[in-house]
Amino acid sequence: MSQQQGYTIAGRLERLPWTSFHTKLLILLALGEFFDLYDLFAGGFVSVPAASFYHVSIPTSVFYTVAISFLGAFVGVLVFNIIGDAMGRRTALLMNMFVMSIAYLLTPFAPNVYVYGALRFISGLGYGPEALIVLDIMTTEFFPARIRGRALSIGYTMSWTAPLVLAGLAYALTGIKAPLMGWQWLFIIGGLGILTIIPFRFLIPESPRWLEVKGRIEEAEKIMQKMETIAQKEKGQLPEPVQLEVVKSQRIPFRTLFEKEYRKRTVMLWIFEFFQTGVYYGFTSLAPTVLFEKGFTIAKTLEMSVIIYTGYFFGSLISIFIIDSKAFDRKWQIAAIALLMGIDGLAFGYSSFVTALVATGFLFGLLANIFSNAYHLYCAELYPTRVRAFADGAQYSLSRLGNFVWLSVLPTILVLYGALAMFSVVFAYSVILLIDIGIFGPRASKIEVEKLSK
Repeated sequence: MSQQQGYTIAGRLERLPWTSFHTKLLILLALGEFFDLYDLFAGGFVSVPAASFYHVSIPTSVFYTVAISFLGAFVGVLVFNIIGDAMGRRTALLMNMFVMSIAYLLTPFAPNVYVYGALRFISGLGYGPEALIVLDIMTTEFFPARIRGRALSIGYTMSWTAPLVLAGLAYALTGIKAPLMGWQWLFIIGGLGILTIIPFRFLIPESPRWLEVKGRIEEAEKIMQKMETIAQKEKGQLPEPVQLEVVKSQRIPFRTLFEKEYRKRTVMLWIFEFFQTGVYYGFTSLAPTVLFEKGFTIAKTLEMSVIIYTGYFFGSLISIFIIDSKAFDRKWQIAAIALLMGIDGLAFGYSSFVTALVATGFLFGLLANIFSNAYHLYCAELYPTRVRAFADGAQYSLSRLGNFVWLSVLPTILVLYGALAMFSVVFAYSVILLIDIGIFGPRASKIEVEKLSK
């Protein structure tokens, strides 16, 4: 079915079944997201030993290890999304991993906490756009509506082996002091791992939806024909394409996000992105530090963290089966589960026994990744392809800025007032998310992005 016969690339994409093309693409996308998540969890394992190494307080170490990297991610999202919209999704995803790998390999040799912080900022520049451009946007644009959510959940589930690998490495490297300490080896191993996946990124094709809205029909047609040929070979005769209108790309003024058709969802998403980081990363990036502050040794903290972080993997696994549910629409997966995370965080903050801490921590991780997979797709699918990277980048950058703010504030509350006080703040953020998404968010499950994003 050629472009000349009147069907758009987007319409032809929507009629495709899941094929080996989609499976290979998803594996390639998940490889990069693995190291994004590796970094997001590294802060929890590195902050305490780095504080001792650089002779600074734990809140200061969290600031230079985690908060500063999110400030870099805030800048990275803005920069690489401009590149993604102007030069293509593929170009952006080839560049960002190289930046991150160099910073990772240099970080263990930082002579003081200020150079260390600068390198963590550069790491953030690299990993900042990874989830957004690589997995969220590329999944949204390559997969049809009926399997879009399942595809993203499978991609994230593969990637969510990262915290388990990281926790295992941190535990195995405990006690190593020469020639580098265990926490420094986490950066070396991560940097080398990132370098090994960069060649595989050249195998990721450009988004045919993006090529179409840019008017590069011949390039889009080549990718589309390859996908259709594979689908016909593996699945047989294809159904008729979906009739979808595609608006060609043009220079996008910032005010576009606040025009009548987008104003409500832009404000809703900006509020959501700024506060969701306080809920999600208030636990994800600080759980080992919280356990240490509760009086557990570093070794015991690492043992407990290995069990707790398996919850994230199982939560992502569960999301595969519910993310596309019309009965439990994505907006309610986000809103309701955010509140449950806030409640469970309070229980974690209040707990003092190992069993209770592990149980509530595991449950938080499980809830967190049902929430995370749903919102990553939800935020990417609410805008049309011609402005998706620009709009999604603008609101997603606020999540990175929120990370910088909350992870500068929450560790201080933790040290001064305790875990329960910190998670009381986290609970307040979860209530804001429930109100914001529950009242103002549109339904989204199994709706073509061209229709949903009008």
